Amino acid sequence: MIKINLLPREERRGTIKVKVPQVAVVALVIFVVGGMWAYWRSVKGEIERLRADAVATRNEIAQNQQTVRLVEQYARDKKQLLDRLTVIQRLVAAQGAPVRLLDGISQVLPDDVWLAGVSKISGKLVVQGYASSHVAVANLMLALERLKPLIVSVELGVIERQVHENKPVERFEIVAGLPG
Repeated sequence: MIKINLLPREERRGTIKVKVPQVAVVALVIFVVGGMWAYWRSVKGEIERLRADAVATRNEIAQNQQTVRLVEQYARDKKQLLDRLTVIQRLVAAQGAPVRLLDGISQVLPDDVWLAGVSKISGKLVVQGYASSHVAVANLMLALERLKPLIVSVELGVIERQVHENKPVERFEIVAGLPG
């Protein structure tokens, strides 16, 4: 048999009611609740894992801070030792200069000159002594000039005639500039 719908078009488009069996609704609710429970369990597990990671990270940070303190102490000790080594090297380098200077003076000292004192005053070398004549003092000054790497400049400070053991001598003071 053929069915013909004689209703006008506006009324024909009505909503179609579909009846869903109750078992499907209950199954859908159980599925949704089960999915939410599974999601909650996974989030709870992730939180516990992140907390464990945070505790492990804090322990690692504590260990690393101790290592950092040891490295900083090592750096301070190294700097202190390098400073000491620098001072020692400077002292060793400076130690040889006075010896070479006195050796050079003793080698160029003329026979008719004798020294009364050699001192270092504010970066200058002061040579005091006696000579038989002005010429002997001039020869000593020229000889000191030839010690150029050890002595920078040579100037006559004082020269005066004195009597020593009933003989006339020249008392002199020569000021020589030292390098550095």
